[in-house]
Amino acid sequence: MTRLPGRAARWTTARAALRRAGRLVPAMLVVLAVCGAPGVRDAGAARYGGGRDALTWREELRADCMRRHGFRYVPSPGRHVNPVRRDTPEARARDMGEYPAMRRFREKYGFGIFALYAYPREFGNPMVPVGGPLEPNVRIRMALSPTQRHAYQDADDACYAEAVKAVTGKEVTSSYDHMTQADARIRDLVATELDTDPRLARLGARMAACLWREGYAVPSPTPSALAARGPDAFHAEEVRLGRRMVEPDERVPEAAYYAPPLTPQDARPYLAREIAAALADLECGRDFYAAYEPRRARIERRVQAEFGLEEW
Repeated sequence: MTRLPGRAARWTTARAALRRAGRLVPAMLVVLAVCGAPGVRDAGAARYGGGRDALTWREELRADCMRRHGFRYVPSPGRHVNPVRRDTPEARARDMGEYPAMRRFREKYGFGIFALYAYPREFGNPMVPVGGPLEPNVRIRMALSPTQRHAYQDADDACYAEAVKAVTGKEVTSSYDHMTQADARIRDLVATELDTDPRLARLGARMAACLWREGYAVPSPTPSALAARGPDAFHAEEVRLGRRMVEPDERVPEAAYYAPPLTPQDARPYLAREIAAALADLECGRDFYAAYEPRRARIERRVQAEFGLEEW
């Protein structure tokens, strides 16, 4: 069973990065409930003790706390090599809303929903077997009994919260809650700063009209809703698949969802439809994204620094 948050964190670093690259808000990484949340890099090492950056410090504190609880936790480096790394020229071009870079991404990964399953090795999805070594903390959990795994999860939530408090001063209850709070802050700032912008509203209205002509539903013409429209539709399909394919777990909160156990072969038909929709969305929104994406990216970086999170 794979426990996942909803929009707030999608899978920890992979899904979050996919979200941003495909324009999901912010979507790859490892599953939050399995491997933890993204790390902290952009706040800078100078803010933290001993010359360490925030990620290193937080992960050391987390591992120490887990030892006190009688469990082993391997500090995560936080940086996952994948096609949506935010510190590459290609990713920066997407952040600036540059059409060629956005098109290159969408031609292969769509909005970044089913790409997580179609390209599990590329994106480090630990829940799809691809023959490679598992992430250390996944192996640790898999060796535990169900009762021990529940105890491990409870301890890890508490230790993560303790470490985040020490590093950033933020009060969180788990890695999921950390990402949820940051995502809510981003949504609030986007609503205040972008959804009220007259130029973005005009560009969004043109994009919405184009999408209607192409036969796509547009629930809302506000800038943030337009940017999330396509990804949300395919994420809803992902959620429906997960609910049908995975046995429910009473410990999983209602706000969470189950990742469907799709093989790369299973995922490819879904991804093909997603790619077609993502390219149509980009053609209609070419001017809109050029104006929206840079401002959205700046808001995200502000919040990531505030919450001590690695760039998604």
